[in-house]
Amino acid sequence: MIKILLSIYLLLSSFVLFAQGLFENDPIWRDEFNRDNVPSSMYWSYIVGMRGQESEYYTNSSNNVCVNNGKLIIRTLDEKKDKALCTSGRIHTLGKVSFLYGRLEIKAKCPTGKGIWPAFWMLPAEEGLPFGEIDIMEYIDCWSSKEYQINVHVTDKKNGNRIKKMNPQLVKADVSKFHIYTLEWYKDKLVFLLDGNLCYQFDKKEGEAWPFDKPYYLILNVAYGGWGGSCGMDDSAFPCEMKVDWIRYYKLKE
Repeated sequence: MIKILLSIYLLLSSFVLFAQGLFENDPIWRDEFNRDNVPSSMYWSYIVGMRGQESEYYTNSSNNVCVNNGKLIIRTLDEKKDKALCTSGRIHTLGKVSFLYGRLEIKAKCPTGKGIWPAFWMLPAEEGLPFGEIDIMEYIDCWSSKEYQINVHVTDKKNGNRIKKMNPQLVKADVSKFHIYTLEWYKDKLVFLLDGNLCYQFDKKEGEAWPFDKPYYLILNVAYGGWGGSCGMDDSAFPCEMKVDWIRYYKLKE
């Protein structure tokens, strides 16, 4: 048994070391959140208003999104606005920073609680089928606070019908603590790691749609309700915060 565990450890260690050599040593883009006040407008834009069936109202107020002591903070507050039960923040890099093939790392800690739904995720910079979504991390209270979900969505059209496939994977981790969440994006696979450890790999398959050959943008947000409230909602979770220490993007070597 010890030999088997040692073999697995060595295999995973070799994978990480091999993968590191496939990317440039220095990030081609990074945000260290070193300037207090608000996120840099060179990189980030705000979504304002309600989204879908969720119960938060996203604002561009520094009460909900700010940079303080070297960290981006997305704060969900017990404030009623329009039909929403709380205010929160959602920022994205669309039109400012895009990503295609490389290693994206996010060091962050996330809030937990009934109805709370923090996420780091990616969408295509341009619309059109096939359409993809990359969920690097999302948490809802249906799972233990010691678990989060990775998911890869693929939407395509077949025989005139729109077909969406999801590929969820639960990962054991206490999201309320700081972790480094990593996406390694290759031409034929998406590899997800937590604190340098392999969690999940999604491979390109012959004959199936692969919408991950075009630029994507990054979204950071904390939602409340909707799918995130599938197992109940409790406003005693407010106020709560997502804190992001840094984000770094390394180009895949040619």
